[in-house]
Amino acid sequence: MADYRLTYCSNVHPAPDQAALLASLREHTAPVAAAARAAGRSFGLGGWWPAPLVAQLAADDGARRELAAALAASGAPLWTLNVFPFDGFHDQVVKTAVYRPDWATEDRLMYTRQCAAVGAAMLPPGSLLPLSTLPLGHRSPTEPPAELRVMARNLARAASAFAAIEQDTGVRCVLALEPEPDCLLETCAATTAFLERWVFDEGAWLTVPEAVLRRHLGVCVDLCHLAVVDEEPLAALRDLRARGIAVPKIQVSACLELRDGAALDQLLAFAEPRYLHQTAAAAGGPRALDLADVARRRQEFARAGRLRSHYHVPLFWDAPGALGSTRGEVERVLRALAASPEPLPLLEVETYTWSVLGDFAGRAPLHQHLQRELDQVASWLTS
Repeated sequence: MADYRLTYCSNVHPAPDQAALLASLREHTAPVAAAARAAGRSFGLGGWWPAPLVAQLAADDGARRELAAALAASGAPLWTLNVFPFDGFHDQVVKTAVYRPDWATEDRLMYTRQCAAVGAAMLPPGSLLPLSTLPLGHRSPTEPPAELRVMARNLARAASAFAAIEQDTGVRCVLALEPEPDCLLETCAATTAFLERWVFDEGAWLTVPEAVLRRHLGVCVDLCHLAVVDEEPLAALRDLRARGIAVPKIQVSACLELRDGAALDQLLAFAEPRYLHQTAAAAGGPRALDLADVARRRQEFARAGRLRSHYHVPLFWDAPGALGSTRGEVERVLRALAASPEPLPLLEVETYTWSVLGDFAGRAPLHQHLQRELDQVASWLTS
């Protein structure tokens, strides 16, 4: 059995300010960390710091010391950061706003650099800090094309800043692009092509050596996202490894799967106003940006065969009927990775949807749901 590090992503907790962040550590993270240790596993935090909070942390030594003390008290040293949602991830309506600002902007670059600098300052020399980020951005059909060269240049600037952080602290930060359906980079294959063409091969023009770019840029594989677009995770990981592209983190997540179009209303019952739920049929069938679009095109999707929707559902849940999840696919991938001689990337459970799931998985406290997911993943890795 391979060694592994397993955590959950704290973007499930609202963190509008330091007080809210510290409260989530006490109320949710500390019990999860204690349960992991009781089960014989190490535990570290999968952090998320929205832009206003990380700006405060970057500017205020006292705030950083207070957070470091809270992490120690919670038994959860920092392991990784999710720097995909910039802010407002728990607003009443998020949808495509989660992709703004994108990698063509100075705001995205500054936010990412601040997260890396604050995070690295909390870790001992020799540590690896993965930071997962959006797949460049999103463009609707009515928007102008993305400025890929500008985005590539900003990623190179981030890598250069990360190299300076490593020189100062001994902590290696790796910025990992996270492919997602209907974004500029939907698949690992597309992300690889972008990195090789626009970033690594342009290294001399960008004045950042290719070795620095490869050391500090990579890919975060989200198993839910790949399931929606029908990209095989094990093959994608093999290809990334063969090309020398870093994969510092895998986000362990399952999506909704409709197996019978006659039961389309069961899937549509999950439509909700906060998050985006990109939906795709198998074998190149119809696709929709959200479940509301599926409802408007219900006849087309009802006869399309199997549908998968970007709706993160609990990893311990599946059902044998018309509507279930890709839990079995997640289990298959994790068991194969655990049996491989290759070292496992950090594993981060990212079921951020508990606030919109209602009573779907019962009324237990959130930390018990999180603990149950981690226990489920651990069982796949060790049995």
